[in-house]
Amino acid sequence: MAVFKEFIRDSYVVVDLETTGLSPFYDKIIEIAAVKVTDGKPAETFSTLVDPKTRISSEITALTGISNDMVKGAPDISKAMPEFLKFAGDSALLGHNIIRFDLRFLQNYAPMENYCIDTLNLAQHLKANFGGFSLTALCGHYGVINDNAHRALSDCLATHEVYLRLKDEYMKNGAFFTMAANCGRKLFQQNISEKCSVGTELNVTRNEKGLLLSAGEFPVGTVSGSKQKEYEDNEDIVKKVTVSKITEGANSKLLLTAEVTVGI
Repeated sequence: MAVFKEFIRDSYVVVDLETTGLSPFYDKIIEIAAVKVTDGKPAETFSTLVDPKTRISSEITALTGISNDMVKGAPDISKAMPEFLKFAGDSALLGHNIIRFDLRFLQNYAPMENYCIDTLNLAQHLKANFGGFSLTALCGHYGVINDNAHRALSDCLATHEVYLRLKDEYMKNGAFFTMAANCGRKLFQQNISEKCSVGTELNVTRNEKGLLLSAGEFPVGTVSGSKQKEYEDNEDIVKKVTVSKITEGANSKLLLTAEVTVGI
């Protein structure tokens, strides 16, 4: 779930890791880099290779340029991690896919509770046509040059530049998330059929089921659980709620998805 107000920061620490593979359970960190950003500008950097105490495959060397010879004599994670934690402090951490990748590796070695801003997550909630959501795709879309892709410090600097542009995009055009409505009641089905099409603006109120979605005075469904919480976490910056999709489900019942547009 996204809390969009928290996405907008001027001071944070950008983090990127290079690893021996994709699994935080079986693979190891081979490089940690971080960039401390103050008032929107890089102020200080941290970078270290890490001896994984295991062999780096030729595929990873081809991808990252980091070889077994390069990590010989580098600190192992027990020495590198405390230095990184000291650098990062309690700052918000920024990274591309940080929540599902970097943070999971880091939490193997320390219980990190820093707030994380994920540029992948932010990009997926914007309406721009990026042609993909990888860091490479976003750099290409925004014209950000990453001279040494898949080396941690270069990726940190590229992620920072992408984030500045994503913030601008968000400030200009807002962002969105979707909510699938519970609309099984006969009254809801009738109102969806007669009163709704893609783009219809919806009102949001509350009832005993959670959020009640209505087209004018005609109720069309309810929303509860995690999506209700996401709406309530962002309620003060909601711009509009519209029908984004109507499909036919089991027993020919209509299914309605609402799009919530938010912005500052």
